[in-house]
Parts: sequence; C-alpha cells; structure tokens
Amino acid sequence: MIDAWINAFYRLLNSLGYTHPVHPTLVHTTIGLIIGALVFASAALLFEKKRLAQTARDCTILAFLCLFPVTLFGYIDWQHFFNGARLFPIAMKLILTGILLVLLIIGLFVGSKGRQGAKGLLAIYTLCFFMVVGLGYYGAQLVYPGKEQTTPTTYKAGERIFLTNCSGCHPQGGNMLKPQVPLINSPKLRDLKGFVAYIRKPIAPMPAFGPLQITDQQADELYQYIVRVLEKRKAS
Repeated sequence: MIDAWINAFYRLLNSLGYTHPVHPTLVHTTIGLIIGALVFASAALLFEKKRLAQTARDCTILAFLCLFPVTLFGYIDWQHFFNGARLFPIAMKLILTGILLVLLIIGLFVGSKGRQGAKGLLAIYTLCFFMVVGLGYYGAQLVYPGKEQTTPTTYKAGERIFLTNCSGCHPQGGNMLKPQVPLINSPKLRDLKGFVAYIRKPIAPMPAFGPLQITDQQADELYQYIVRVLEKRKAS
C-alpha cells in the first residue's frame, strides 16, 4: 500500500517534468537553519546580544520542525530510487539524523535557560553543524562515490543519468547489493533492446525505471555510457 502511494507520488512528479529525488531540494533548509543558529549563537555570546541569542533559538526551532519532512522525503526517495536497499551511506545518514534530532531537542531545552546555558548551547550547535556536514558527505557518496576519470563530451548525458539514477547501487559499474554480480559486463548489456527491457521490468531489489523516469533516448544514452565508458575504464 505504501509503495503504491510512493509510486503514485513520483508518477505525478514525473508528469510535471520533475524526475529527481525530492530530499536534496529540501535538505538545504535544515542545513541553512543550523548554520544560522551556530552563527547567531556565536555572535550573541561574543557581543552579548539577547536578540541574537533569540534568533539562534528561532533557527533551532525551525530546524527541528523542518527535520521531519526532510527525513520523510529522504525515506520516500530511498524507497523509490534505491528500493530500500541497506547501503552504508544511507545507514550512516539515518544514524546521523537520529543524533541530530537528539541534539536539537537538547538545544531547545538548554536554550530555554537563557544566558546561563549560552556556552553549552554553542557547543550543541557546533555538534549539529558537524552532523549536517556528515549528512552532506554521505549524501554525496550516494551520487559521487569516488573520483572518476574525465568522460568524453559525447557520453556526458549518459553520465548524468547514471549519476542520478544508478551510481548509488552501482558505483563505478559495481554492485553494492550483490558485489559478485557487477553491472560491468552484465548479460543485460549485450544489446540496447535487452537493456531497456530490463530497466523497465527488472528483478528485485532493483527498482523499475519507466519511460517517464528514463525516456528511451535517455536509456540509449545511459547504455552507451555504461558500455563505452565504464566498461572501458574497468578494462584499462
């Protein structure tokens, strides 16, 4: 039932021309608010301004509230784009999110004490900042898992499609879920027709990529990138 609702939600987005994950577009709100809380709390302590301390607390409240929809859409993206696969970067993001939530709750409690807890509050905001840095790092690992060689211009479009939809589970043509069955040299890559048919109706846990998500032309570009760039890199 939940999967049906999630798929319907992304079909709606696809019909509107939006084919990317939702979580990355929202997460900057929480990150910005936490950075704001740290900056205002530092300024409040330095210049002894109560209004700046209150602004820092307001940022904390908003960050706490925003964390829930951001996490929700992160979960939905995870289920849709990664089929709920238990990837290490996602596990780390879940752990860091839990720690961040606890820190924000503590920050709200300490902030209610006013100036008496100013230094402790600054320490909490600093820890929150490191949590969002970690979240950003592991989020990037899902898209950019490692340094890649320069891709020829001809295959740039396919590379973008791969990074958006495939690199999380198949970094550099591998397979994080089943390392013994890498994407590189897979039988599914013998010809374009078979490749397109497979991504439309794959075997679980791989999610399906319909024509609204990856058009036939994009599938061709993706295929060319995999067989002419990734496979050659692996062979070299």
